Formats: sequence, structure tokens, C-alpha cells
Amino acid sequence: MSAQTAQVPTATIHRGLRLPWKAIITYAGAVVAFLYLIGPFGFVVISSFMTRAEATSVPPHWIPQEPILDNYRVYLDPSALDTYREETRLTVGTVVREVPVALRNSALVALSVGVLNIVLGSLAAYPFARFRFPGRGPLLVVYLVTRMVPALALVLPVYLVMRQIGLLDNILSLILMYLTFTMPYTVWILKNYFQTIPRELEEAAYVDGATWRQAMVRVILPVAIPGLITVGMFSFMSSWGEFLYALLLTTTTRARTMPVEATFLVNELNVEYGFLMAASVMAVVPPLILALIFQRVIIQGIAAGALKG
Repeated sequence: MSAQTAQVPTATIHRGLRLPWKAIITYAGAVVAFLYLIGPFGFVVISSFMTRAEATSVPPHWIPQEPILDNYRVYLDPSALDTYREETRLTVGTVVREVPVALRNSALVALSVGVLNIVLGSLAAYPFARFRFPGRGPLLVVYLVTRMVPALALVLPVYLVMRQIGLLDNILSLILMYLTFTMPYTVWILKNYFQTIPRELEEAAYVDGATWRQAMVRVILPVAIPGLITVGMFSFMSSWGEFLYALLLTTTTRARTMPVEATFLVNELNVEYGFLMAASVMAVVPPLILALIFQRVIIQGIAAGALKG
């Protein structure tokens, strides 16, 4: 009798110590996915503080033995290249001096595309959200179908058109090209977002004597700020990292963007891994900072735009 009584607390203890396997597996999977996604970028950041010999060492290591800032300093002060061997100065000296210009071009193109998407996308999306007109549905489908065409299929026509109108090696050609593949998404997202805004807000503005333009600027757009930031950030990041058309349509420093300029740090004679990694970090940091700043607004805008079609 006493032995059976003593076994009851033991069984209860074993049940209480049961491991939450589902939670453990979920968190373990999350950690693996995090390392898989962040690991390569983390290695790039760490390598940007290494010397060339250390960055190419076998086996590779994660902790720099002699951390340096020279890989970044040369971009701010190109005269620092004078301390490097002649081979390095000849192969990457020109590229290092052109990287600040490439960063400026990338920022100008991406900001222009983002602003134009907000302005033109709002004007295009509003009629789809508020009015019913013949061809509305098919036209929306056509917008998305244009994004299904492979980029390589458009390379030759785009090049010939830009050459014909004299926009080769001009950042305006990149702005126009990037608008073509970001605007369809902008129209769809803003169309859905505008549909979540009650019509009563506009009607109240009209009753107060506001024109359509005043109602749009003072009522609709302020309420739609999360959606506007979402499409602006999407188009900014899509334009910032684009490589194919930037390589096709630009040939000189005055129009090259950062993704294209960074490739010139790799040539048949030498690869300066430290400079290349530092340039990669500088190219990633601006959109990353913006995404972190506006992450809540972006998520809110995507969620609101996806709830109503």
C-alpha cells in the first residue's frame, strides 16, 4: 500500500518534466534559417576588416586576427592607396576613386524611382480603387503580365530604344527602365490599400467644398502613408540592387551604379577581397537601414494592401 502511494508523486514528476519538443524544434529551425540567411552577409562584413592574405586564408575563420579599417578608409581618402603595392594601385586604384560616384548614382536613381512610384502610382491606382469602368479588370491583369516577361527577352529591344532616343550611359535610362518593372506592383498594392479607406472621408471633404485634388492631398494620401512608404521602399530597394540593366545601359563612371562598379574590383589579374567586401557592405547598408527604420510601416502597408482586392 505504501509502495503504490510512493509511486504516484514520481509519475507526476515525470509528466511535469515532459520536454516541449514542438517548441524546441520550432526554435531550432528558426536558428538554422537565421544562420543560413545572415551567415553569408556576416562573413562579408567580417572579411571587410581583414587583410587580403587573411581573407583568403585556408581554412577561413570568423574572427579577424588583425582587424583593419584600411578597406573602408581608401574610399574616403583615395590617397591612402599610396601605401599599397603597385599592383594593387594599378588594378583597383581607379575603381576605388569611382565608388563614391557610383554610390551617388545609385542613391539618385533609387530615390527618383521611389518618389515617382509614389506620385504616379497614386494617380494610377486611385481610379482602379474607386471607379468601375470598362476594361478595368483586364488592364490590371495586363500590368502584372508585363512582369512575367523574362528580363533577358527585353535586353535587346531596351538597348535599341535607349540608343535611338540618346539615353545610353545616362541615369535617366535606368530610372525609366526601373519604373517599368516596379510600377505594376505599386498600382496593385496602392489600389488595394485605397480600397480600405472609407469613402465617407472623401464625401465629407466634398461636402466641405474640397476639390478632388484637395481631397486626395489632404484626406486620402495622409491616411495612405503606410501604403505609400511600402511601395516607395519596395521600388527603392528593387532599383538599388538591380544589376542587369545597369550593366547594359551604362558604360562610364558618370552613370554606373554601385552593383556594376563593384564588379570592377574583380579582374583577370587580381581580386582585392578586402576592398570588394567593404564595397559590398557600403552597397547594402543604405537600404538595410531604411528597411529597419520603416519595417513596421512596411508590414502594415503590405498587410492592409493584401486584405482587400
